[in-house]
Amino acid sequence: HQSKILTTKIEEQENILDQISKELHDNVKSVLGFAQMKMYDIAELATDPRQTILIDNTQKIIDGVIEELHKLSHSFNSNFVKHIGLVETITKEMENIRSSKNIACDVVVNGGPISLSAEKELHIYRIAQEAIQNAIKHAKATRIIFTVESRPNSFMMKITDNGTGFDKNEIYEMKGLGFLNMFQRARYVHGLLEVQSAPLQGSSIVLTLNPNEDGASD
Repeated sequence: HQSKILTTKIEEQENILDQISKELHDNVKSVLGFAQMKMYDIAELATDPRQTILIDNTQKIIDGVIEELHKLSHSFNSNFVKHIGLVETITKEMENIRSSKNIACDVVVNGGPISLSAEKELHIYRIAQEAIQNAIKHAKATRIIFTVESRPNSFMMKITDNGTGFDKNEIYEMKGLGFLNMFQRARYVHGLLEVQSAPLQGSSIVLTLNPNEDGASD
């Protein structure tokens, strides 16, 4: 019964993220595209060099927002994540973070090819996504390392940051950090999620699982 409840909850979360992705792509992006076209029209009417500079700067801002929106839409879309895979999705996300937020990001892959289902990779990606966002927004990290180690009978993912850290004994009292979500998804894929942290000593989120074991949906 608990397994079914967990499965339903996670499916609802993915449906919501897919809806947000569609809304960003179909509606918000189209509105920004319309604003972009209007800026081109305004640029043709500008006569003052100061106006031209201001219009150019505004166009660059809109272009940047559209590009970020495109990336965000993809990160929310479960089909996109399933299609290109865990490591490729994380690599793209880390590249975006490195360029847009000036945070040092590394991706380390050890072992052989990852032999996980697309469904499992999606849920593992959501855990990594939450951990990375926590490192950026709450821990104020300046360096994040994503490590994957894949063996025939074992899989390990680790996200390490050099942020402010926290007392892990207070993990369930933290609001808005998404740890409950991470633990639920780890349980869904029959994985073990461990949190290693201490104040001013950074954090490590480690997920281990047997790639041959079926998920909670069974």
